Amino acid sequence: MTGPVSAQSCRVSLLVPHPRRLAVLVADDEPSRPSGASATPRLPTLLMSSAEPGLPDILARVDVVDTASTAVLRLVVTSASEPALLVEFDAAGSDPPTGWGWLDLDRDVPAGLEPATSRAAVASWARERVEGWSPRRPPWSYPGWWDRASTWMLEQMAADGRPALGAPRAHQLWGLSVVLRASSSDGDVFLKCSTDLFRHEAIATRALAERTPGHVPEVMAVEAGEGWMLMRDLGAGELGEQDESLWHEGVVVHAGIQRSWWGRTDELVSLGLPVRSLTDLAAYVEATTRDSALLARLPAEDRARWPAAAPALVESCRRLEEIGPTPALVHGDFHPWNVAFGEGTTRVFDWTDAAVSHPFVDLATYVFRTDDLAVRRRLVDAYVDAWSTAGSATSPAESLREAAALSLVVGALYQLQTYRALLPSLMRDGADDDLADADLSWITRTLTRHEQGLGAPS
Repeated sequence: MTGPVSAQSCRVSLLVPHPRRLAVLVADDEPSRPSGASATPRLPTLLMSSAEPGLPDILARVDVVDTASTAVLRLVVTSASEPALLVEFDAAGSDPPTGWGWLDLDRDVPAGLEPATSRAAVASWARERVEGWSPRRPPWSYPGWWDRASTWMLEQMAADGRPALGAPRAHQLWGLSVVLRASSSDGDVFLKCSTDLFRHEAIATRALAERTPGHVPEVMAVEAGEGWMLMRDLGAGELGEQDESLWHEGVVVHAGIQRSWWGRTDELVSLGLPVRSLTDLAAYVEATTRDSALLARLPAEDRARWPAAAPALVESCRRLEEIGPTPALVHGDFHPWNVAFGEGTTRVFDWTDAAVSHPFVDLATYVFRTDDLAVRRRLVDAYVDAWSTAGSATSPAESLREAAALSLVVGALYQLQTYRALLPSLMRDGADDDLADADLSWITRTLTRHEQGLGAPS
């Protein structure tokens, strides 16, 4: 299956390693090969009907390995030009299934593998097997992690009176986090673990759940040393999948969560949340204008615009900090797909990037998820109104409206700073997770929002 992939489909290759040798599973089609033809080793490959297939959908199609007992270690994006993934499994048995065999890898073998999109990922994996695992690998991609996490999950579910009805299965997986899922007679339960950079998520989410129950995930248990968090099902679908006329519900609830922590920044810091001041952000912006490596990576049209806009961007940071509100809880990746809504429930989840900063920077990742200018205005209005009802705890309503306008630009700068810190910690600087050059995209968004305001493109 090496032909072109449509925009509505995704080629998913499977890396199934031998338990002892440096070898991977490939098709054994010797009987069907014409006499004299050379072998072209082919990885097990699926063609999924979605360009962005979910991990459970992928695993449901796999038949060359027992996915109930064999851990998935990584999900790697293998092409920037077409939808293509590689699923890396832990080693299972040494007896290949019928129609498949083991291909021993040396330095040159991966270059001849099919599909071609998988070659670089397999070569990288082979080097790690020889030289040692990369320190950028997330914890769950090491052999043995899944057994430990699953055992803890089952123990905690039983202790909570919700024993699992089956073994935990992989639900979501990428370089920043993993989610396991297990069913119980009282609903599904999920274990989440985030990368070391976001290790505070488990403890912070538990604290948020205690202060604002019903508006964040219900946390059953936490293993702080591992960064594991056990949660009940959110009880509703993602707001982003629902009509945009409902999206204001997310910003109103989020403002309420933020306000509940207003003036309690010491507690947030004690939970492990970093403090990210706008003063530091302004200094960071100035520093990027002198970063020759960053400037060289910028698209030609942004290379001059960025340094030219920097003084105004720095002033926007200063002015937003002056207006207030004072620093509070920031989600850091707030958007309608991180809000569960329906059945009388509105919960903000996925607090990996939680920090202490100007609360309004969260608008920057939410408002531009729609292209409808009227909806954007309604979202800003709903958020400002929610903060205005806080009375003397915040700035006057007119100032808050100015703060909201500034935050659409400053919040984009905040994301630039986030990704510049995050990408060097990920495999291939984020390319394995389709995040390569995410920092550059936030520079472009900053510039267009600075120039066009609320009407800037998404």
